[in-house]
Amino acid sequence: MSEPTTPNIAEDLLCIHAVITRGLNVSIEKGRVFAQHGYPDASARKGFIAYVGSLISVLHAHHLTENDLFFPYFRDKLPDAPFDVLIAQHRGLEPLLQEAKMATDEVSAEPQAGAALARLNNLLGRIVKFWHPHIRIEEDHFSVARVATLIDAKEHEMLAKAATEHSQQHSGPAHWVVPFLLYNLPPDRRAVFARPMPPVVTRLLVPIVWRRKWAPMRPFLLP
Repeated sequence: MSEPTTPNIAEDLLCIHAVITRGLNVSIEKGRVFAQHGYPDASARKGFIAYVGSLISVLHAHHLTENDLFFPYFRDKLPDAPFDVLIAQHRGLEPLLQEAKMATDEVSAEPQAGAALARLNNLLGRIVKFWHPHIRIEEDHFSVARVATLIDAKEHEMLAKAATEHSQQHSGPAHWVVPFLLYNLPPDRRAVFARPMPPVVTRLLVPIVWRRKWAPMRPFLLP
């Protein structure tokens, strides 16, 4: 996919959905392997915990951003979109996300793969069953072509910047979450998604300053 010539907030929505979808798939796949065979080394254990923790944080922040920013902005522009249904689904998922966060903390306290990892795997499986029908509704109503007709390029850029700032306020730590967001996307989509991020983040913090901190997650991420 080539980079669009003009920004489109619906493209950013597709990117974050792709990040979370891959995050869920990788977390479930690796969680099953580790539950069966144990962690190959301490670095894999640390990276897995950071990866799953970032996934849960990003998913929570994504729903808050939609509830607080996107849905109010588009409610009058897309009157046929089921905003109240989507918000109710977000709220319904939140207790499951809290359980998954607690399970991740318990996994972090286990020296080896054990009961907490099995519980976490079960919770992630329940989340993924919710996830695909939910994003199908959103992507049907917030298509790139449709949203492009509703607001101009300046508004797209404004929303993208606001969404980035809102997400940063409700997720973390940044030295895990930002690499998680960027490197669960292939390079072409990564470039699209990184546009509203300050250059200091993508050119200095992620590749240099934070590199050692997120290095254990590298085996779970895309090149």
